[in-house]
Amino acid sequence: MLSAGLLVVMMAAAPVQDLMIPEGTILPVVLNETLNTAKVQENDPILFTLAEDIRAAGRRGPVLLPRGSSVVGRIVMTDRAGHLVGRSAMDIRLQQIITPNGEVYDGVSTKIIDMTKKKGQKAVVKADGGLQGPGHAKRDTFFLLFPPTTVFQLLATPKRGPDIVLPIETRLQVKLMSPIYVETPTKVTAGPAPAPTPVPAAALPPQALPVAQPVASIPSPASGNSLENLVAPVALYPDAILRDLFRASARPYEMLQANLWVHQVRDANGSLPLSGYNESWDSSVKALTAYPDVLQRLTTDAEWMARLGSTYVSQPVEVMNAVQRVRVRSQSVRNAAAIF
Repeated sequence: MLSAGLLVVMMAAAPVQDLMIPEGTILPVVLNETLNTAKVQENDPILFTLAEDIRAAGRRGPVLLPRGSSVVGRIVMTDRAGHLVGRSAMDIRLQQIITPNGEVYDGVSTKIIDMTKKKGQKAVVKADGGLQGPGHAKRDTFFLLFPPTTVFQLLATPKRGPDIVLPIETRLQVKLMSPIYVETPTKVTAGPAPAPTPVPAAALPPQALPVAQPVASIPSPASGNSLENLVAPVALYPDAILRDLFRASARPYEMLQANLWVHQVRDANGSLPLSGYNESWDSSVKALTAYPDVLQRLTTDAEWMARLGSTYVSQPVEVMNAVQRVRVRSQSVRNAAAIF
């Protein structure tokens, strides 16, 4: 008969368990930047954020992909409307998911199936998952009423139709076209440990008495994989954003205030109220108010954000080197996937 200790050891040594996110699962993602067919090109990377937890067994199981994970997509086709006929078109495919813990899932196969309507948005989702721009009502009506028969009439017709525009924070519903296998370590459930016998404070030597710790302490130097895991959720952001993001993360209280401000209800002109804005915020925090979704993502896990900022303050060179390593690894994986 196995002893209880041996049984616990065997359970702890059990292999990791593969959990599957099945084909057909809907991933709700939020766009981190504005897209416009007049400004983007094929093969451009697009950044999204996972808007909700993806769990095993629907909403009842453990979290497999946490809300706030980075989702990297790519524009596989973009086409502006013709000068005389046609509508603008764009096709976006998600390719990679990076969790806040640094886990990377490549080779993701997806299809856009729906899109939440947002102010300033100019696009609809087609049955094949592509995006189509609006028609040119003035031009189309002109052609219907006055079919051009001469070069002069052609030159007088209204020109190119409208472009596709997806504002920042546009929410898309994306369908998985192939499963994702997530490795999760087998958990060992143990009974509660017996409570330690309390020892009177008077019986403790002076050096054993608790000492009040400062609220903010200098983090222990991080290196290697720990640094890569720390920066992985934001490593694929453009350098122009990272420059302010790392500095601003060291000011978590200001970041929380800024996030509350940018998500207030806007007035009829689309402007934010002055209340809540603080002129004393650091310039890096003010810069990030241009990216409401980035602010929301960072402040969702304030502890990680503060750790990221304090590590950058003490180890700026090491943090930027870790960013480059994550980018190189991500690119090499994408290149390998493209070969096969």
